[in-house]
Amino acid sequence: MTTRPIALLLAACLALGAPRSAHAQTGTQRQVSLTQLVQSIPAETDLTDPSLPFAKDVWVDMIRRAETSVEAAEFYVTSRAGSALEPVLAELEKAGARGVKVRFLLSMKMVDQDPASVARLRRIPGAEVRSLDLAGVSRGILHAKYFLVDGREAFLGSQNFDWRALEHIHELGVRSTEPVIVSRLTRLFAIDWAFAGDRKVPVFPAQPPMSARSKVELVASPPFLTPKDIRPSIEALVDLLDEAKHSVRVQLLTYSPISGQDRFWPVLDNALRAAAVRGVKVRLLVSDWVLGGRALPHLKALALIPNLEVRVASIPEAKEGHIPYARTIHSKYLVVDGAHLALGTSNWEESYFAESRNIELIFRDSPLAAQASGIFDRLWNSRYAFALDPVKSYEKRKVD
Repeated sequence: MTTRPIALLLAACLALGAPRSAHAQTGTQRQVSLTQLVQSIPAETDLTDPSLPFAKDVWVDMIRRAETSVEAAEFYVTSRAGSALEPVLAELEKAGARGVKVRFLLSMKMVDQDPASVARLRRIPGAEVRSLDLAGVSRGILHAKYFLVDGREAFLGSQNFDWRALEHIHELGVRSTEPVIVSRLTRLFAIDWAFAGDRKVPVFPAQPPMSARSKVELVASPPFLTPKDIRPSIEALVDLLDEAKHSVRVQLLTYSPISGQDRFWPVLDNALRAAAVRGVKVRLLVSDWVLGGRALPHLKALALIPNLEVRVASIPEAKEGHIPYARTIHSKYLVVDGAHLALGTSNWEESYFAESRNIELIFRDSPLAAQASGIFDRLWNSRYAFALDPVKSYEKRKVD
């Protein structure tokens, strides 16, 4: 086949919205690297971004295309009959049946969340399932949520491997064939998979870190389980906040400067306050899971600072009734100056950065930042969000 037909085929695939994956190349052609945001939206709300695909569809598509391997690191897995996760699990079963090597890593502390679904993973032909237990080295957990397909494509985001994350929670993730993302996720998976097997913390040789000004960067936590050339997530987030000139948008499930029982952890709090003081418009959007929590007085204090607004998002119950641990916003991302995006798996509390496995992706001068800003603004200005009143008392939200 000549170069021209291949180029025409690639152009046609992109025009038709073909899956964002790397294509094999020959001769002097270069590998195509594509990245896209992927949403999950609570049913019965009007928060959908019509330009973005849904995780429930993307996950099925990625696994369906797997030829050699699927490697997943997830906080937990839980499904129910007829839910959006069922087609995903079915595709994993089909992948195993056709010879794809499936390796699934789960958090030890959550492995009993849904024994039937874990057993289903174990029954996949040739599949291996391990549990990551950080007890003895920290009080942390495997909190990252990502998977890799054929070592060429990755998905990472706030979505747990949970039917609720696909149907009843506001989530944001990234599907990417970017080599930096795929190669570093592959390294981290290998580290965590090995640790889950022998519980030996690896010794990482000294290496120069990736440039903090790279267009695409993967950062991670905790430091003791991360190679030295991958920056700590907390360092990268503070750097982005410190660089902000005009605007900061932050969307999280929870935010707290309280660590442990009563210790004040001001790292991110100070960065947000400093940005507001120098004239940056700071907007912090958190879920109503913070209401009644220990961090609420600190969030109210932030809301008193000029240039710093705090809003709380509250998603109504589904028509079917209360669904435990659902109907909330769970996305975890930061947009700076509408141009730089940090998207990952960490809530903004110290333990997520110091003790648990979490991962963030940094995109500088990226159109993804503008897309994320639009998602943020849609929710910020919606009927589901309200300004946090510093003098008002709030009842604790029913979560479980």
